[in-house]
Amino acid sequence: MKPTLLLASMTCAALPLLAACADPSHASEADDLRARLAALPGVASARLDYTEPVTLDSGKLQLTVRMEPGAEASALSAVVTRTYDAFAGVHHGEEGDLDITWGEDVVHLRSFEPDADEAAVGAAIEQALPVLEGEKVRVDIETQDVSKAPHVRTRFTVTTAPGPDALLAALPGLDRRFGALPDADWTVQAAPEGSWTLASSDGFPGPDQLALFGRLRAGLPQGATVWLGDDEATSLSLPAGTTPAAAAALADRQLALLGGPGRASYDLMVGDSLDVSIVDGECSFDTGPVGERIQLTHGPRCRAVVSAG
Repeated sequence: MKPTLLLASMTCAALPLLAACADPSHASEADDLRARLAALPGVASARLDYTEPVTLDSGKLQLTVRMEPGAEASALSAVVTRTYDAFAGVHHGEEGDLDITWGEDVVHLRSFEPDADEAAVGAAIEQALPVLEGEKVRVDIETQDVSKAPHVRTRFTVTTAPGPDALLAALPGLDRRFGALPDADWTVQAAPEGSWTLASSDGFPGPDQLALFGRLRAGLPQGATVWLGDDEATSLSLPAGTTPAAAAALADRQLALLGGPGRASYDLMVGDSLDVSIVDGECSFDTGPVGERIQLTHGPRCRAVVSAG
């Protein structure tokens, strides 16, 4: 053993039991990966940000790849699989993120101590290609903490034309073409991002979620939007200037649809102000007129009320 390595091992052994030495740096391997990605066909640029490991925290590498205009789908797949091979190999114990821009679409690959083999990740990107080629979409391929085989989970975030009617009109075609994709979750949102949204973590949005979405959007004013998850988690955004009385009346109706504040997960925003936040019945109310009014009605039925500050 070289004297420097012997000294390092003795130093680590001398540390208290609750401390540890930092993991070895893989900066050179990360830079080599960046260079290999940059040399792949169809790649316009590849950038790397690498964070050295420190005690009790792993190294981190963030790769950002831009594909050339007109790059083939096979070139995109090659970038994903080549990167994952390194993430699952020399960088297995480091946090790895890859972002690829392909035209208007984005593919993100996340990895940390993954269990998936390269074939499973290759299958995930291959099944995503028809969605990428047919829709305006962000694809997130997750390999961190995915316990169920094949240890890969993909989320498709599709953006439709503006408004809830456009969102709903797009759903049947998306479901028919892509709804049966395995190991996939879906977010379908109307433009602009952050407006009307359906999010599902168990396949494509189903009929029960759509029915609740219809009931929640009924009677909303112009400029309002609803985000709805498949667990009935709901976020209502109202335009700035909505009166406290009108906001409270809408919150009353929606909370009734969601089983009341004792069980709901619910956010209410008026303009840029988060006036109500309820997570599994634990409620937080803003001290302004909207929050105070809703707390007066619903606070006693919350499981707990916590400070908004």
